[in-house]
Amino acid sequence: MKKLMMICALVIVTMVHVQAQGPRQANREVNPEKIAERMTQRMDEQLDLTEAQEKEINALFLEQANKRKVNEQAVKEEMKAEREAHQQKLEAILTPEQKEKWESVRNEGRQKMRERRGGNQGRPRGNNG
Repeated sequence: MKKLMMICALVIVTMVHVQAQGPRQANREVNPEKIAERMTQRMDEQLDLTEAQEKEINALFLEQANKRKVNEQAVKEEMKAEREAHQQKLEAILTPEQKEKWESVRNEGRQKMRERRGGNQGRPRGNNG
């Protein structure tokens, strides 16, 4: 019985922890400096690096993190351009009545998705109202 209670307690604590972490992780800004620092620290703990090695490794991770951030932004912009081009092609095919109905259907779908995700999706960041 004690084992069962311990397992239940562990599961509950884990679920609470995951839910508490979820929203913060979804909205966090990627900071290349923090990523590089964290990775360097992890390597130092495992490999007992010298100060010179720490500096070189930190610079290497910082370079990689900066490149990744730039690449992610480029991919986001490319995807946005593709979505807009797709939308323009779609609108060229549909009649005005069909466009209006399609927009209504899309808005309903977006609203349902926001409700399932907690109600704050789709709003610009930093908008509290």
